[in-house]
Formats: sequence, structure tokens, C-alpha cells
Amino acid sequence: MKKSFKRAVAVSAVCAAGLAGTLTTTPAATAQDDAQAPKVLTDFGMTALAYGTKISLAGVDVKSLKDAKTLQACTRTTGLERLAPSLLSTDTIAELLGDALPVDLAGLIHLSPSTSSTETYRDGNITGVRATNVLGDIVLGAKELAPGVQLPTLRIQGLEAVADSFHDPADADGDGNPFGTAESFGFGTLELILPEDGVIGDTLEMLFENIPGTEGLNEIINVPLGALVDTLNQLADAANPLLGDVIEIPGLGSIGLGTSFAKVGDGFASSGANALQIEVDPSEQNNDSTALLKLGYAQSRIDEGAVNGVFRSTLSGLNLKALPLTEDTALLHLGGIGTQAIPCAGTDNETESKTVESVDFPLSLPGLPTAIATLNGIEYSYKADQLSRGRAKSVATSSLGSLEIPALDLVISGVESTLRLRSTGKPGKAVRGAKAPEFKLASVLYKGEELLPPGGLNIGETVSFVVEELNNTNGFITFGPRATSNFYGGKLAATRLQIGDLLTLDLGWLESQIFPR
Repeated sequence: MKKSFKRAVAVSAVCAAGLAGTLTTTPAATAQDDAQAPKVLTDFGMTALAYGTKISLAGVDVKSLKDAKTLQACTRTTGLERLAPSLLSTDTIAELLGDALPVDLAGLIHLSPSTSSTETYRDGNITGVRATNVLGDIVLGAKELAPGVQLPTLRIQGLEAVADSFHDPADADGDGNPFGTAESFGFGTLELILPEDGVIGDTLEMLFENIPGTEGLNEIINVPLGALVDTLNQLADAANPLLGDVIEIPGLGSIGLGTSFAKVGDGFASSGANALQIEVDPSEQNNDSTALLKLGYAQSRIDEGAVNGVFRSTLSGLNLKALPLTEDTALLHLGGIGTQAIPCAGTDNETESKTVESVDFPLSLPGLPTAIATLNGIEYSYKADQLSRGRAKSVATSSLGSLEIPALDLVISGVESTLRLRSTGKPGKAVRGAKAPEFKLASVLYKGEELLPPGGLNIGETVSFVVEELNNTNGFITFGPRATSNFYGGKLAATRLQIGDLLTLDLGWLESQIFPR
């Protein structure tokens, strides 16, 4: 095979249905056509999530760039629909990012509008929840890293991802379990354009060698999408298992064409589909600048046993906002490190936990563009139960061993938040415990000196310090800031680090609610 191109090489799908055979799915349960479907209270807990674009740096979500996101929080009610249109454009991305991230994603990504939707439904005796994302056009690459050095260009049209989880008491598929899933992904056209004399990577070379009819590389090549994915499956040994079926593109990174999951167990079903994953690493150094993009994502889950209420929760290592533009918008908004959530129906009072040993993420502060923060010893734990007489209870804990920012010589250790909730089962009565969170903060070392007073801080108290590296900007550490509390629960963090108007970082972050419907 030749190592260079004179023109474009394209792989075009004859139709999105060409993905048949790459997924094992059950027939999708069909929602009612009536837009005014009645709302019905069930004993199932249902949740769904869909988005068009999600970007992660070194395993940390860039929330500023999660586009067309819609979330159906845990509910027992069918007949609910949510719709989220796209808010991001290439110009918006450029405004949000600027120099705040080490990868010039604004120069690499061009997006058309995306639409996400979720719905809970009752169709005859079938109860289910579905998430869908449709993304029109995506162009990646198409820029010069340096004069005369052109990136490859990847153009995709018509991305769609669907995730459906349902309960069918008739057990139509005959597997002995009334729970089932139907997930799918597809796209209309995929086109890869290499620069003149562009180098073909090993997996690209293997791909074109194995797809029939791709000998004439100077012409547009039409290949059924199923044949493309079948070929990728055959090349799986050469792929990164974290990204599924992957094509390496020199000068751009790698792309994974379509991944999905389905899990059906005793009393639950969950499903997900991700039409495309792209690992952008223009430097080809596998360094910290690598970014992971998920495009066209949908997931859903249904659980039985939500007889008294559902548990709405999120446990995350941090919530960071840096370089604010307005009160509600920041250039850099990070969070979601190994995020966990209590299953909608609970855990039968069994404790579940997850540990993330260490993760680094950029701070990108003015004057300190290469400042890196390290989180060590992140741990989440939770349990929840349905009780008698219409009651329910939950316990959620988010803890952190330490936050280290070497550029500031700052170490914060022993951070923990816990929220214990109990619903009364009585209409009009607030969930108990929302205003009684528990916090821990063991130590704050700044330039080797302990900032906490003997005996520690009381909830709401603050210690201050001066950051000489940032033109003597004032820094503040607050113990137990409470984001919100409401009728059903609350959002909170054990410790808040604030550096002037540049950065606000909440540690030991969690939210938890018990919702009756």
C-alpha cells in the first residue's frame, strides 16, 4: 500500500442500517405517539442522559463544553419528555476555551447543531425509558499546526445514538427476564481527508488493506458501513481497548467507531450507545494535552422496587470554575472524576463504593499557564433503602485524601462530605437531614505552614492567605460551604478554595435527594 495520498480518501456509509450485526439488541419498545401521553406513577425508578458533545482532559470532564445535554433525573413517572438543543458553535467554543486549555480544541472541532431527548413511557404493559442524540455534522482537524503542516480532516454526517431500557412483563424475547434493552448507533457518512503526501498510520493501512474495493486511493470509495465496522472488529487486536474499535490518524489522534453497552440483571436493565469517540493528540506524544471527545451519546436505566421514592444523587471529586466570564459562565468548568450515583431504587441498604487513586488536571491561571493540580485518594460510598410506611433513607459520602498544587506550594488534606437523608412518607413533609451535613477537613499547608487553627474550623469559617505567584492575590479556604438545600435534599462540598476572581474549587462535592415521584 502507498504511504501518501494525492487527494481525499472517503469511506461513506450506504446507510446507517449497515451497522446491523455489530450490536446485539432486542426490539425497541415503542413509546406512545400521543404527545400528551398521560403521566402514570409506577414502582420503577427510571433515569436517562443524552448529549451531543463531551470533552475530557486527563480524565476530567470539561463541563463548559458538554453540549445539548439533557438529563432525566430519577423518576417513577412515565409520560415525561425532555428536549435539549445545541448551544455551542465553533465561535462559542473559541470564546469559552481561549488559552485556558492546553489543546486548541476550538481549532480542531467544528460542530453543527445537535439535539438530545429523553422520555419515560408506558406502552400497553411495557414501561421504559429512552435517551436519544442526533448530531448533524462534525468536522475535526482542517487546521495548520504550523505553516505548511496540515492536520488530517475527519467529516461525519448524521450521527445518532439511542439507548432504551424497559420492562416487558410478557418477556417478548423469551429469555426469562422481563427487563430488556435496545441500543443502537449509526451515521450517514464518514469522510477522512488526508493532506497531500499525508502519512497513513498502521491501523489506517490495515483498514484499507482489508476493506474490499479500496485499492484506488485517489477516488471516493463507497463501502457499506457494516463492512467498515466488521473490518474494524477484525483489527481489534491493534486497537486501544479503552476506545473500542479504533483508527489511528497521524497528526490528529484516533477515532473509535461506535460503542455500546447493555446490562440486564435481576430487577434492572441499563443500556448505552456512543456513536463516536475521538482521542485528540496532535503532538503524538501521549502527553497530558490529550483530549477525549465523546460525540452522540445516550444512556438509560430502569430499576424495579422504587415503591416509596427515588434517589437522585451525584458524587464527584470536585467542581471547579476558573476565569469567570459572568456569574453563570466560566472559561474553564471541570468536574466529574469517576462520578457515581445511587441507583434510582436504592441498594437494599448495601454499601457500595468506588476509589480513584490519583488524577491530574490543568488550572491555567494567568501567569501560571502550566499549573497542575493533583487529587489523591478520591473515594465515594453510598447506600439507600426503601422502608416501611412509605419511607426511604440514604447515606452518601464523598472524600478526598489530598489536593496538591505544587506551583502554589499548597496542600489540602483529609476532605470529606456526608449527607444522611430520610423521607417521612407523609405528603407535604420535607426530607429530614438536608440541613445537617457532616464535614471533615484535616489540614491546609501553604508553603509548609499549617493554616488551620488548633481544633480546626467551624462550618462556614474561612482562613485566608496571599498568593505571591499571582501578584499577591488573596486566597480563601472555607470549611463546609453549602451550595443549596431544598425540600428533598441538598448539594454541598466539604471545602472551597477560592483564589481572587480567578478560580473557585469545591472539594468533596456531592448532591443527594429523595424524590417521591
